[in-house]
Amino acid sequence: MSLAQLKALFLESILPTWGASGFDERHGQFVEYLELDGRPQQNGVVRTRTIARQIYVHAHASALGVAPPSSLALAERAFDNLHRIAWVGGTRAGYARAFDRSTETVTDPVRDLYDNACVVLALSWLLSATGKEGYRRRIDDTIAAIDRTLQAPCGGWAEDSDGTLPRRQNPHMHYLEAALALCETSRAPTYRPAETKAFALLQSHFLLGPHDLLHENFGPRWEVADTFGSQMLEPGHMCEWVWLTGRHDTLTQTSHNEVRADLLANALRIGRSGESPFLVDQALASGVPVTPSRRLWPQVEMLKALLTQHRWLDDGSYLAEAETLSSEMLTSYFQDVPTGCWHDRLDFNNRPIGGTIPASSLYHLWTAFADFV
Repeated sequence: MSLAQLKALFLESILPTWGASGFDERHGQFVEYLELDGRPQQNGVVRTRTIARQIYVHAHASALGVAPPSSLALAERAFDNLHRIAWVGGTRAGYARAFDRSTETVTDPVRDLYDNACVVLALSWLLSATGKEGYRRRIDDTIAAIDRTLQAPCGGWAEDSDGTLPRRQNPHMHYLEAALALCETSRAPTYRPAETKAFALLQSHFLLGPHDLLHENFGPRWEVADTFGSQMLEPGHMCEWVWLTGRHDTLTQTSHNEVRADLLANALRIGRSGESPFLVDQALASGVPVTPSRRLWPQVEMLKALLTQHRWLDDGSYLAEAETLSSEMLTSYFQDVPTGCWHDRLDFNNRPIGGTIPASSLYHLWTAFADFV
């Protein structure tokens, strides 16, 4: 029952901890990370994507009735703060990439697809949890800003308002996630075109053919070349696409069983090194690790992929593997840590090497259990 243990750990310990230690009451905003001893981040600089994801977690958990009583108020207060400081108006609108919550100043004014996608995700669940139409207006403003500020040729959206290269699949994947959430929570066709456009990129650009590996980095016209770092692959993202493809199929009543199977098989083939059950952070197509570490989030995405396949195929072997993986995670990433925390990064000998406990992993953990609360 390791899955149940991990879920209970999240709901009973992790989520309350991050609603307390992870929230800067004085400035009305979440923090970027906790120190290794569980103390909150002391400097004030936070990324919009990290803040938006914490808003999302607390709003979604509140909507499902499993959050601490204060969670929704924290989420609303944090969004008010985020919008007031980070929203950039005008003809090239959008949310700035980073700001200082202490001084209430923008530290990185670039409007980034990744960050704005995470804001849309947060807003979708704020709207669902509260029913406040003001959040719908913010959703529509943000989507309009993405389409206008981040226009790009050849499909998809620009990386950011500066047109930075390489173009990456990852921000597009998270925009798909946000569009899926809007479709799932609103149950109206309004946001289906955005979801359809984002999902189509998987097979038109990110996978170059049947059974191909998921590519991460591209040139301005979606070229795949070492110049753009296209040789660098991330098994965790392959698993994340398994989960999102399953959600897309549920929404659209379609079936991409072969795509999901290929994504998971390739993630396990290139991502597992030696006897470890865990995925490496980055690898080459040959399976050679690029970075000698295993962060927590790819393991959570692998868990989600296994649970997705179990749900779609009714194959008990996936559930058994998910139970085994949960057990391995509990005895490594969640051992000898402060209450409600984890080891964010392990080396290849399962020794902790992370310098902080990033709030970004809270989002990954929550999404593993949101479908099962």
